[in-house]
Amino acid sequence: MGMENLSDLIAEIRQARDDLGGMLDTRDNRFTKRFEAIESSINNLYLKTSRPGRERVSDDADERKDAHDLCIIKHDLQQPKNDGTQPGYEPSSQEIDDALTARKAMNSLLRHGNLDRLDNLEKKSLTSFSFGSNQYILPPQWSSRILTCLTDMTDVSGLMGQEQCSGGSLKFFIDNARMADAAWACEASCFPNNPQPDLAEGLGELEIKCESLRHVICAGSDLLQDASFDIESWIFRKAATGFRNTINKAVMIGDGLGKPLGILNPQSGIPICDVSPNTTLGQFSWQDCVALKMEIPMEWQANGSFLMNARSFGLLISMSDAIGRPLFGQLPSGIAGFMLAGSPINIVTWMPDVGAGSTPIAFGDWKRTYAIVNRKATTMLTDPFSAGFCTLYKFEARIGGNTTCPNAARLMRIM
Repeated sequence: MGMENLSDLIAEIRQARDDLGGMLDTRDNRFTKRFEAIESSINNLYLKTSRPGRERVSDDADERKDAHDLCIIKHDLQQPKNDGTQPGYEPSSQEIDDALTARKAMNSLLRHGNLDRLDNLEKKSLTSFSFGSNQYILPPQWSSRILTCLTDMTDVSGLMGQEQCSGGSLKFFIDNARMADAAWACEASCFPNNPQPDLAEGLGELEIKCESLRHVICAGSDLLQDASFDIESWIFRKAATGFRNTINKAVMIGDGLGKPLGILNPQSGIPICDVSPNTTLGQFSWQDCVALKMEIPMEWQANGSFLMNARSFGLLISMSDAIGRPLFGQLPSGIAGFMLAGSPINIVTWMPDVGAGSTPIAFGDWKRTYAIVNRKATTMLTDPFSAGFCTLYKFEARIGGNTTCPNAARLMRIM
């Protein structure tokens, strides 16, 4: 609200008070007191809006909560194993204060990148939240801004299942068909749902390794010295874009060598369904999309969604009948704004175009089909020396991914 509007509002309140004051009994001044209280509140607001530096007011409670979570991440990295006998960790007030000091020091590093320009207290606090020499653990709020693709539902990686760990990998057993269902007591053996001599025959093991993903941002000395703007948001936005592109690409077409295994990779194990023999060669129909959805078990259809690129979606909504009338009108809104057969359609750039032998459309419950494992600590290393007149900001995250239930999804193959 501008100052002119505030002045007008104060004048109107005074006028209303004077007009009503004449009509009210002088022995009852409750209304007058209420108007004076409102006027006093607006005057205080007027003073605050005129006070220099008001736009820089921060929420101490949010900062302490972020520092509290940073202490928990540090503890989990130091003691990644939990045998269930230790009490729950709760950082002390001193540890939270150290984390606040470290966060302040990281803010300064984002501006100049030189560790030598920090005071001794800030240097000491940073060593408590570092890997190696100068690779510092980012606060959770900063890490979330860099890895927004893992939580943004408009990204393909945000559609997948999410897990966090403090170790280098996540290893768990996978049940096969014999172990998936219960059995009547002593129907076949004393181990009802695995009537095999060897229990291990009913179990498989999957390990999802957290692979290192690195991104370097270069900022010139003139930008850091002369520009008075929010350098933190500028750096984090560039880092988020870099991580977003690479993670989404790996989730779709990664080969699993030093990166996640993509859902389009043949090793992912997702079944492939061919289009109908009646469909025109090199094309697909809306009936093929509906049939693709019905191929997965009913229990996963409710939370399922389609994946296709913009060109495939354009072919879908431009389909018409024999006399040229469009088959699709205004589609209901879904996650990405469109739905087909009651399921959302997500536009994914990395899906292939329609062509003979390609798999341009996929459907599945992606949170059950695929899991992304995120090692908790996203780190930053500042380097003001290697690039001459530029300061380098080196970010590292450790992300892994693999299919956990291929039967919960299907790929459509064009003939």
